[in-house]
Amino acid sequence: METMTGPRTLIAYATKYGTTLAIAEEIKDVLKEFGIACDLINVMETGSIDAYDAVVIGSPVYMGKMLIEARDFCQKYMPFLAGKWVAIFVDGISCCPPGESSERALYAAIDEMSDYVRPAEKMAFAGALNPSVLSEADAQIADMVHPPVGDFRDHEAIRNWAREIASAIIDNA
Repeated sequence: METMTGPRTLIAYATKYGTTLAIAEEIKDVLKEFGIACDLINVMETGSIDAYDAVVIGSPVYMGKMLIEARDFCQKYMPFLAGKWVAIFVDGISCCPPGESSERALYAAIDEMSDYVRPAEKMAFAGALNPSVLSEADAQIADMVHPPVGDFRDHEAIRNWAREIASAIIDNA
């Protein structure tokens, strides 16, 4: 990790096909522009979070839920997250094209974690779907529900939210 002054932030992500990781990397880049030291770590590889001032959690939403790894992370680290500034973002193909009702389902996946974490900020982003990389099981599900195919991420929206949370992290450090 680069040496930076200011608040330290953990960006803990769960990902199945890389879309959430790419969003997390974009958020990290913006936070670093604000002088915020960031570690980007898969939720399954996260150790102690004591050294962090803030935690950003990211997960795709499948079948209306955050990935089990992200849910397990929130449950496991619940006592440690309670004393930190926390943000959660989710992404999913279910909100493609974006709309209020489809985004509501993504926010519901975040709200489902309220027993474990109370994020100061939350955000839902459109995701991406490339059928050629899907597992056999996911391809079968996709064949049944016919989701939109393509990359629907709004990079400007991601960067705007990252700037908002950067300001909040600095204000709360």
